[in-house]
Amino acid sequence: MREITVPSSAVALRSDKPLTPAMVSVVWELASALDAARIPAEVDNSVWLEVPARLLRGEDGRNDNIWLRECLTRLTGVQLSGEWRGDPWGAVLLAEWKITQGGSMVRALIPPAGVHALRSPQNFAKIEARAAHSLTGHGRQLYVLLADKKRLGRPFWTFTLDELRSLLGVADKKSYEVWGQFRR
Repeated sequence: MREITVPSSAVALRSDKPLTPAMVSVVWELASALDAARIPAEVDNSVWLEVPARLLRGEDGRNDNIWLRECLTRLTGVQLSGEWRGDPWGAVLLAEWKITQGGSMVRALIPPAGVHALRSPQNFAKIEARAAHSLTGHGRQLYVLLADKKRLGRPFWTFTLDELRSLLGVADKKSYEVWGQFRR
């Protein structure tokens, strides 16, 4: 079972354009690759990151990279924003990408602000890569939130509804105003 490292700041991503579940998975895989390469949070120049395409596609992804190219194209220039410990942040995550070696490798150019956004938090959750690619929407975010809490070693957690709505990125929407709606 392969695990990826997701920074707490990337759990509830917001952007100027809607993010599909596949796009969020690609962002999480890029964050995990930055962690694996031990890239520091503060860099002066953009970072070229090489990641196997199969990791970005997920286990059940198409081998022809059609959807991966679409995700990377959409992510290029998308401004992401979030909140970490009460402080808002924003960054363009992906400046340029190239699929090389016959489609088996992806080279991604991540600007300094994007590296900082994905590497600066000190809190990271280890999640199963299969869950990151197969779960959708709020189920995926809830999975990562619980994995993050598990890392803290606490036997139980209590989320207020307002806190949970904020962590899921729906605080400003009418979604999940009552617990009964949370089953959706």
